[in-house]
Amino acid sequence: MDILEILYDNPPKTRRFLPRKVTVTDKKTILFGPRGGGKSSIIIDHLSKYPQKDILYIDFSDLRVKSDDIKNLQNFIDKNRIKLVILEHYDFQCPLPNASEIILSSTKALHIKGFESIFVALLDFEEFVSFDKKHQNIEHIFNFFANMGAYPSVLLGQEEAKYRHIQYMLKSFLPACIDILKELAPFQSRPLSIFEIYKLMRVKIPLSKDTVYKQIERLENEFYIYFISKFNKKGVNRKFYFADFAVKNALSFEKDFLARFENIVFCELVKKRREIFYTDSIDFYLPSKNTGIICVPFLPPELIKRRFIKISKELKLLSIANLRVITLSNEGEFRQDSISCEIIPFWEWAMG
Repeated sequence: MDILEILYDNPPKTRRFLPRKVTVTDKKTILFGPRGGGKSSIIIDHLSKYPQKDILYIDFSDLRVKSDDIKNLQNFIDKNRIKLVILEHYDFQCPLPNASEIILSSTKALHIKGFESIFVALLDFEEFVSFDKKHQNIEHIFNFFANMGAYPSVLLGQEEAKYRHIQYMLKSFLPACIDILKELAPFQSRPLSIFEIYKLMRVKIPLSKDTVYKQIERLENEFYIYFISKFNKKGVNRKFYFADFAVKNALSFEKDFLARFENIVFCELVKKRREIFYTDSIDFYLPSKNTGIICVPFLPPELIKRRFIKISKELKLLSIANLRVITLSNEGEFRQDSISCEIIPFWEWAMG
């Protein structure tokens, strides 16, 4: 049985696709990011521009595909004059072939000379708005977003089954890491010690310290979770966030909207691929933009102004020229010396 021939004759079929901000424009491209984020959908939509005879699609996550089956890959490409080769879930299972166009996908950040690397995050708010066909009012859309999360497949599924769907994906993608994710859930948007997680887990499950650290490292490397450091404070606990802010509610019955809201804001920032820190007074500090961000969904403007004045000295020390205060409905603008403070609803900030 010639596996390459079977794959060549049976490319993936076009699926329902809603446009994303990310597109493939370079002839040598790597799409990387968390599983379930839409890399395959972007690739399959891209394939629709080509005649079937010009493409070969190989998915290494398919249990039917083995490395031995594709040892003659280059010969097959040359023989059939294949123009575009797609290697999904690529992790150097085979040498890169010689083809005029190659698209790779991976859950890890791969760096290969001559390839453009594109990060495919989960849906940001603006993309979510374009996906959602049920709601017209922007506040209703945000409430839907905050509860549904950012996985495209969850949005396209049944609302009442959203947490079951997230659980199913996590069990499918990360069966060995579910217990650690459950321990991490209560720490959403909080500084976290990995050693503390290990101590909590060893009481319940006989796991070694090395195993816990390796599993958390895997979750971070494959973009399921994120940590940000405290600015200029080495050795201090890092703050913890999920790639999809709704994961906590799929793993725990405990609700904490303030933590979820901060995680929602973080998910908008992380797509920019800039350095992000936190401080004692600022949720997110972006040195390259001289910007600080504070997440206070319900605080009235007069109390925000007091807080702004109170921390203005720290803002000056950090060379912050702009402080953004992200809320759910409040608006306003203040100035203290050379620092501006803008109070802005989340949806205006995210879509600005």
